Amino acid sequence: MITWTKRALLTLAFLGLIATNILTVTHAAFNAAVSGILGTALGVKTVSGLLQHRLAVQDKVIEAQKSKVLKQKAATKRFGKRIATRTRRVAAKSIAAIPAEAIPFIGVAVLVADTSYELYAACENIKDLDQLYADLGIEDETAEDTMHSVCDPKLPDPGDVWKGVVNKADQWWDELVDAV
Repeated sequence: MITWTKRALLTLAFLGLIATNILTVTHAAFNAAVSGILGTALGVKTVSGLLQHRLAVQDKVIEAQKSKVLKQKAATKRFGKRIATRTRRVAAKSIAAIPAEAIPFIGVAVLVADTSYELYAACENIKDLDQLYADLGIEDETAEDTMHSVCDPKLPDPGDVWKGVVNKADQWWDELVDAV
């Protein structure tokens, strides 16, 4: 009877080992479970444990990249909305200023004021572009001379412009008559 019991236990152990080998190779969940048990019980680093750790690290990197992309998209969208709104206002103002610019003397003042507003809008665009660069982590900045020429220009006095128009009126008239 002892011999028969030994043979039965040996056969069961052999069949159990074959079954666990087949399950380990064919089922990932069983493999992970056995690997986790061995890793915990024996303190051994297993391939499954290393792969799970690597996947966890990659998941963290992907989440960080997703967060960065979302912030960049938000910054770009904010920039686009500001530019679109500002451009719409400048276009509407430019169209509305056309009749006033045709009026003698007053038109020159309107033209200078209109140009001043367009330069203000351009300066705001450049500032928003610099902010977008900062939000996207781009190290480029707008050149100081560009900022100065757009954001702090020296505009002519409307009276001086009108005097120049009056002084050249005879010359323009003569050129117009000669052309006809």
